[in-house]
Amino acid sequence: MNITELLIPQSTVDNTRPDMTAIHDDDLMPLWESVLKKSGFNMRPSNERNTLTDAVLTPIVQSNFINEIIPVHIKVIGRHMNGSFRCHIGTSKASRPIRSTELCRQMRLIAVFFRTESSKSQLVASEFIFFPTWLLHLFRYTQHGGTPGRTDVRFLENANMAKEDHIYRLNHVLNTLFRFNIHNFDPAKMRSAIELSNFLFDSAGLDYLNLPRPYFSNEIQPYGQQQPSMYSTLLLLLHSPRPTKFKPMCFNCNTKPASRRRLCVACYRYQLKHGEPRPLRLIVANRPGPRIQQQQQQQQQQQQDSKSCANTLPMVFYSPKENSLRSQKYCANCSVQETHQWYRNLCGHGHWCETCKSYYLRHTKVRPPELFVKAAKRKVDVRNLVNWSTWSWDDIPLETVEAAAAAITQMNHLPISPPQEHSTLVDYYFGNTTMASSPTTSVSSMASPTTPPLPSASYYTKTHALDQQRRASYSTGLW
Repeated sequence: MNITELLIPQSTVDNTRPDMTAIHDDDLMPLWESVLKKSGFNMRPSNERNTLTDAVLTPIVQSNFINEIIPVHIKVIGRHMNGSFRCHIGTSKASRPIRSTELCRQMRLIAVFFRTESSKSQLVASEFIFFPTWLLHLFRYTQHGGTPGRTDVRFLENANMAKEDHIYRLNHVLNTLFRFNIHNFDPAKMRSAIELSNFLFDSAGLDYLNLPRPYFSNEIQPYGQQQPSMYSTLLLLLHSPRPTKFKPMCFNCNTKPASRRRLCVACYRYQLKHGEPRPLRLIVANRPGPRIQQQQQQQQQQQQDSKSCANTLPMVFYSPKENSLRSQKYCANCSVQETHQWYRNLCGHGHWCETCKSYYLRHTKVRPPELFVKAAKRKVDVRNLVNWSTWSWDDIPLETVEAAAAAITQMNHLPISPPQEHSTLVDYYFGNTTMASSPTTSVSSMASPTTPPLPSASYYTKTHALDQQRRASYSTGLW
């Protein structure tokens, strides 16, 4: 993946296309309600206070996974100054993080609409995301057990611009599966998202280490183990590796990798400060090549002088050079060895990480030790969480996983077509087919299905007992 195009400033919304026409803030909710009604759901606003439920969806036609009302949380957010969208998910004036047990009862799904400009703009973009809030629990944005949770979520239009892996993986899943267009709405896709949300809360539960094994379109599901169509796609996206980045060289100096707007950090800062490109005299003065050659020449000259004077001067033994200071850096406060940027210790010797330095500038005191573990638990490696103990990816045939991954790539590049009448497309992307075949199912996979070894009878009994226990725990709030 070449990230040259990622360094170009984000373009504004193209209102010339009919499906990209911005919507006024006053017309958003009526249009959203009419779209939901055409998709088979009645929306009723919630007037309750001190709750996360903004609206309640009632299905007109029930299915295996949709047989009761669905609480929904609605957000309309503006663009942040760095180009991303930040959504506040805390509650009350103290902005405490949401608990995972509150998601199931008050906001099983969340609809996030984006303003075209800043937070004060009255125009809303036609594209939005509508996803299960179970993902907030998986990525540890909610308070659960030893996880403190967070009060804001960052959404990116292009997931490849994320620096941290968990931010990339969350936005990659949202942009691939749960991004909609209100002018060209896909009812089958939205119904699959709601089915997935109910399945994750009711069947999978909050214990993401014991999720059920996914079954793809060319596999036979065990009796009584039905799964929504998006479930296998979700797990495959969570497990897929991140594409490798290839950073181009700076467009101005051509000596350092570019990081901002096709410029390196030095050229970018000079451009912002002086309003003109960084001159050649500064580029040549900061090049490492001549300095290294000068140091090598000085060392060779010293060696020759030492050989010529070996008979007259005493022998001196030099200690070996220490390792580079960059590899030995650690925070003098919290002792971390990796950070985005190192800073000078403002209260003593050594260095500070970016978190400790920001805390000191904001609170005028040193970051306390009780926050060290709290910040560490917020970091989550989702690929480690998808290595579950009840099943393994090695049990799934490699051809099945490759065909499913190819289907995801193909669906991302195909234009969205209006859904056909009398077709529910429950098999979204490459899920299990009931009434219509998936448009991306390969012919080879349908011609020669492979059947994995079925679990034992005790597995069904254990799974059924866990489902009943999860449903009872949600009503009592034990999870």
